Amino acid sequence: MKGTLIKRRSFAKKSVRALIVSSALLALAGAAFAGEKLTLEQCVAYALASHPSLTAAQGTIERNKASASLAAVSARTKVNGNVGYSRSGITKGAGSGGSDGDWSSGVSLSQTVWDWGKTNTAIKSAKLTTKASEETYRRTRENVIAAVRDAYYGLNRSVRDIAVQKEQVKNYEKRLEWAKSYYSVGTKPKIEVTKAEADLANARLTLIRAESSAEQYKAQLASAMGAPALDIESVKDELAFEPWNIGLNEALERAAANRPDLSAQDLLLLKAKNDVKAAKLTNAPDLGASGSYTFGGTTFNDSERWRAGLSLSIPIGDGGQTKARVAGAKADLKVAEANREKLAQDIILEVRRAWQALRENSASMDAAQTAVKQARENLDLALGRYHAGVGNSLEISDAVDRYASAQTKLITTLYDHKEARLNLEKAMGEVSES
Repeated sequence: MKGTLIKRRSFAKKSVRALIVSSALLALAGAAFAGEKLTLEQCVAYALASHPSLTAAQGTIERNKASASLAAVSARTKVNGNVGYSRSGITKGAGSGGSDGDWSSGVSLSQTVWDWGKTNTAIKSAKLTTKASEETYRRTRENVIAAVRDAYYGLNRSVRDIAVQKEQVKNYEKRLEWAKSYYSVGTKPKIEVTKAEADLANARLTLIRAESSAEQYKAQLASAMGAPALDIESVKDELAFEPWNIGLNEALERAAANRPDLSAQDLLLLKAKNDVKAAKLTNAPDLGASGSYTFGGTTFNDSERWRAGLSLSIPIGDGGQTKARVAGAKADLKVAEANREKLAQDIILEVRRAWQALRENSASMDAAQTAVKQARENLDLALGRYHAGVGNSLEISDAVDRYASAQTKLITTLYDHKEARLNLEKAMGEVSES
């Protein structure tokens, strides 16, 4: 019970220290980022330096490397040294007394001369697993970068939406001011003021929602960076349209060549084939060499002996163990082949969908920009007519809403284009850091 309590206290102390270190790192990061607009490169760099998913993936690589090293142990020379001293005697009766004692010491070694490839196949499987985990690390790294970029673009969109809603609120405030002025001199009815107040209230509510969305994206970005408690103030806008023309066939070829998870599956497929070979060698013979040198006696070097020899072990029957292992390895190979084929098919579908989405968004960009320009012109006309006293509340409300809607549509189109490009990069296995 006491030991358990000590362990709990030790664990608690370690947890407290870890919490203090984590808090200190967050404080340093917050101080470094305070008062500046974060760039996408800064956010990605922070994530790559501290994200726990990457740490875990790196740990998997190190563990598999250790397994590969362990697989090679049976082929290495083993050396063992020993030394001892013993003494015996009679404590009572005739001839009581004791001997001077005996010393024993020596060194022995053993070495596998040949095991018909069992060790080599085990080492090969372990190395293939290590390489597969390295490809998995690459894919994890891409996923971390993609998550940061996704949250970053989402925050960009929310910030732009806030600007649109603020402008809409400003337009409705102007319209309310005019409505009150016209009502006071009797040129407009009371309903003009009531309608303007209702529209302004709705616009302010929409603004609040946009601001709330921005805060949520800030939290999402901090989490994607591997620091959920990080307080992000603002980021640089990266939603500008950048044309990217790539053919579908080229995208498919690059995906087949560059996808880390597909490379990992290819390596696992090779491992499965190698495991079948290893299973067939389960009952193979073993040829080993051994030797020893000992010395001792009543004095430390009273006598010396040496021994050397070869041994050949030939299993005659294993009760069906080899047959069962081969059957299991072949089944695993079949699963690996199916998984590889399924992933290849999924990648083709993923690339085609992302490529088509990017093409669609690129084509709709001009229409979205034109719609904003036309909506702005209509709003200016409506504001001018209302200010001159010849417009009505329905006309100006419609113009303000259409302009805000066109701006929001353009922002969404820009965001969708960034997301479509990111998805295509991910589908191709070429997620860039910016």
